[in-house]
Amino acid sequence: MYNRPIKIYQGIDNPLQIVVKNQDQKAINVTGYAVQLDIQDPLGQVSLESLAVNMTNAAKGIGTVVIPRDVVNALDQRIYKIMIKMITLSTNTEQPLYTDSNYGVGLDMQVLPGWYESMALPTFNHDEVVDAGTIQ
Repeated sequence: MYNRPIKIYQGIDNPLQIVVKNQDQKAINVTGYAVQLDIQDPLGQVSLESLAVNMTNAAKGIGTVVIPRDVVNALDQRIYKIMIKMITLSTNTEQPLYTDSNYGVGLDMQVLPGWYESMALPTFNHDEVVDAGTIQ
């Protein structure tokens, strides 16, 4: 099964919706579990950021997570992997959440330029002199 990459944009917070389903595409009740999203660098083989998924409707497996602007701006490559896992709260055991029907766990994430920082306009006090050069 083919999954499109997740696209996130620099310069802004990026909200994502997570829906946990089984192999029959039916929602899974995740009550009693924590869901965690990791941003991983496949070249450096390291997790760069771990974010808790806020389960807005645990009975239907629906949650949201925001990748903050500061995290996105710190990503200097174009392609990363998103890895999601479920943690059983009573035993602290972890299990992967698969992103496709072939039991793949990594989902490509593209980091794209987006919102650029605004340049602050200079402020002047009333008693300052601004030298604009000479007129010829």
